[in-house]
Amino acid sequence: MDIGLVGSWISFFVIRYVIIGFSLLIFNAPVWALNWTIRPSLDLEQVYSDNIKLTDTDKKSALVTELSPGVVINGSSAISYFDFNYKMQNLYNAGGDSGIDINNQLQMDTLYEFVSNKVFLESSSSISQQNISNRRIQSDNISGSDSTATVSTFKLSPYWTPHFKGFADGEIRVTYDRVNSSGSESSLSKTNSLAQNIKLTSGHDFSSMSWFVTFNNSESSNSNSEDVNFQDSEVEVRYAIGRKFSIFARGGHSNNSFSSNSESNQNGVHYTLGGQWRPSLRLNVEAGIGNNSFITVDISPFRRLHWVTTFANNDIGLNTGNTWNSELNYRTRRSVWKLTYNEKTVTTQRLLLDQQVSTQFNTRLPTLTDEVFITKRADASFTFHTGKSDVIAKAYKTIRTFEQSDDDEEVTGFNVSWNWKFSRRTSALFKSNWQQTESEGIDAFVDERIDFSVGITRNILSRLNGKVEYRYVDQSSDDDLNTYSENRVTATLSLQY
Repeated sequence: MDIGLVGSWISFFVIRYVIIGFSLLIFNAPVWALNWTIRPSLDLEQVYSDNIKLTDTDKKSALVTELSPGVVINGSSAISYFDFNYKMQNLYNAGGDSGIDINNQLQMDTLYEFVSNKVFLESSSSISQQNISNRRIQSDNISGSDSTATVSTFKLSPYWTPHFKGFADGEIRVTYDRVNSSGSESSLSKTNSLAQNIKLTSGHDFSSMSWFVTFNNSESSNSNSEDVNFQDSEVEVRYAIGRKFSIFARGGHSNNSFSSNSESNQNGVHYTLGGQWRPSLRLNVEAGIGNNSFITVDISPFRRLHWVTTFANNDIGLNTGNTWNSELNYRTRRSVWKLTYNEKTVTTQRLLLDQQVSTQFNTRLPTLTDEVFITKRADASFTFHTGKSDVIAKAYKTIRTFEQSDDDEEVTGFNVSWNWKFSRRTSALFKSNWQQTESEGIDAFVDERIDFSVGITRNILSRLNGKVEYRYVDQSSDDDLNTYSENRVTATLSLQY
């Protein structure tokens, strides 16, 4: 199947009806009319860097000027929404090369309801700049584009939510997405993906017995490497014994295909038999045995704390062997504490699609590659709010094991920020970040990066803000080409119309 051709046909077909639908929405009955909010903006920024090339030798200082018009458009009605955020970043002397660089930055999300509570269409699109390699890290476009790439994503997803009276409810979805990377050194393919997702769950006609059926299939066509296919189907039947106990039988089939030199993926039939015990609303324990086994403990000892953890041992599917997934949330009147850990098999393209689409220079991304990899990721965060201050602290660790090259990579980091509004119109922001990237593969390396910044923001007029910021960055590496330090001063005026 030529997924690119199929995707183009689907895009043309659905976009045609999106245009018709939005035309009806705008010009027909008042209840369908969109409530529009349009907010143009203009940023003027002057940047001084004492090491514009980010090198440890032959340092060069430079002034870089940025003039960036943008617009945010929001529209909503009873049956749709439209979010559009665009910025055209115009840079003079980026990288100290006395040239003009133009970078497009986009985030768009839409939803349209064609048939009430039945047929929907979602779409999203993004344009961002990202580092080609996680060894040569930049945090913006000011230092030039030699080691960066512009990444564009697009997703179109029509879906149907059928309701078969009291027998079953479901969702049937088809998704086409595309990821493209433009950069002279980027090794990321142009990727077209087509996915089908089906889920049916038992309706209210079933009381003691319940069931569900799922089917998930994704086919990704890469322009420069082998295709990647993920497929899994599952059926479960559950029977309640009183209000606290239930037993279940679960079975399915996995059929995944991608280039790999490991045994982390095993195709075939999987089954699980188990039960659930829920003595109260604050405790839920579920476990199953079979060639795929697991135990899940969901506990909320008091109202502000919720913790769910799953341990699994799978013989079939992705991530075979022992895996852990956990999430803890704790809230107080002024603070929020979060802890998460998960293990999954992903691609760089999927991470780019799933991240916040407006994210520029995500330093936690892997090197732009087509390889499938297993990621083990732990995140801890703390947020504290007072009347004038917001403190946010985050710690993280990500371990990646690449399926084809067998390389292992660890990314460990910590960042903290303090936003202090010390007067009605003026606030200060302090930020500090530390990150270490380590690889144990053929080309083993250890890179360490630290940066610190302090900025003052002033509301000059009702729609005009000014900001002055100082930032220091230091990166040390086994490779002298990736070792540098930089001091930077930035002055910004931001106007919102």
